[in-house]
Amino acid sequence: MRKYAPIAALAAMALVLAACGGGDNTPATGDADESTDATETTDDAEAAPSGDQITLNLWTFGNFGYDELIEEYEDDNPNIRIETLQQEFDAHHDALITSLAAGTGGPDVAAAEVAFIGAFTNQADSFVNLLDYGAADIQEDYLDWKWEQGTTLDGSATIGLPTDVGGLAICYRADLFDEAGLPTDRDEVSALWANSWEEYIDVGRQYADATGRAFIDNEGLLWDAVVNQSPDTYYDSNGEYIFEESEQVQYAWDVVISALEAEIDAKTPAWSAEWNAGMNNGDFAVLTCPAWMRGYIEDQAPDTAGNWDVATVPEGGGNWGGSHLVIPAQSEHPQEAYDFMSWILAPEQQLRVFEGTGNFPSTPELYDTPQIREFSSEFLNDAPLGEIYADNALDVVAQNVGPEYNLINSEFGEALNRVSDGIESPDEAWESAIANINRELGL
Repeated sequence: MRKYAPIAALAAMALVLAACGGGDNTPATGDADESTDATETTDDAEAAPSGDQITLNLWTFGNFGYDELIEEYEDDNPNIRIETLQQEFDAHHDALITSLAAGTGGPDVAAAEVAFIGAFTNQADSFVNLLDYGAADIQEDYLDWKWEQGTTLDGSATIGLPTDVGGLAICYRADLFDEAGLPTDRDEVSALWANSWEEYIDVGRQYADATGRAFIDNEGLLWDAVVNQSPDTYYDSNGEYIFEESEQVQYAWDVVISALEAEIDAKTPAWSAEWNAGMNNGDFAVLTCPAWMRGYIEDQAPDTAGNWDVATVPEGGGNWGGSHLVIPAQSEHPQEAYDFMSWILAPEQQLRVFEGTGNFPSTPELYDTPQIREFSSEFLNDAPLGEIYADNALDVVAQNVGPEYNLINSEFGEALNRVSDGIESPDEAWESAIANINRELGL
């Protein structure tokens, strides 16, 4: 099962964010010192005069698809140079958190994945308040629920502009479904589990009985899909903990336990070499499939081109992944950072990123354009990905991710591991998960 984040990193994040100090988040004018390193801190961040050469440091992870856009922005803004640092997911967030604690050494613009954004909005003084730079004027460009993830609960500060969204669908091996005597047409497959996750598990039983092979890859990604289909999971809209009494959390638990009891799980840890090989070898027949997963499958299972297809997710809605761009308060060039960030995340640029990398836009005005509605993937049997993910994104409801999302989610994931491994019964694992979370949160 996928580890949601290293426990040491989570503990470090809690300590670091508690130590983070605020900064001056209001726009300022005046001369900037050209000789000052852009990564050093200042108490009075000022915009550089027109024509002064400045450097903006951009930190990301994975492939955000910004290279050509950055070149274009630099051509159009000759006084701006953008230096990028791309790291692995954990290394990126660890470095960002460390720089926030130190108050120095950080970037002017950084990507913050959804699992971290709740912790960052809880320490909003560590970031520039984008509302002070006119972000309210572009709020309507973005999905409401995605915008809310980067905004404090009281609405006083918005620290991040939305990049892409994950969306949810189910990628399935049509060739393996055919072997099992199941429908292969994507509409017919979607209809198999249109009403509930229990129908999805029933299809898994039929597949396992017919082939003797596992249906799903691992219980962790099933958990992530189901638990994130509701706004009421670990926190309510007021930021209060509800993980123990949440109906959606209990429902997700019951769904995953049902899948384990049905013995349809390949138990291949996500992101492992075994998992990657399993996509190619047919070790499992379905994958929880956000928009960005297309590129991952193509990279890991190139021999399966045309064998995969895409169906809708049971019960609709839900999101896996997606990020925001944020400006740490230590940036010496917040105005220039905001100008760049708001440009690269405008609908026009998000469409270009989607066409180049498949990262799905967070700007719904694009969803009815031909570029989105008619977008398909030859690798995924010409599945209408644009239509599927656009409709899904519009079904998602705002969820308060909260500052301890990673910790809580990880404890439930570890508890399900213990059930899968036969260490604890479902009831024992539930009780131990709740006890562990309460202890770690000091409740």
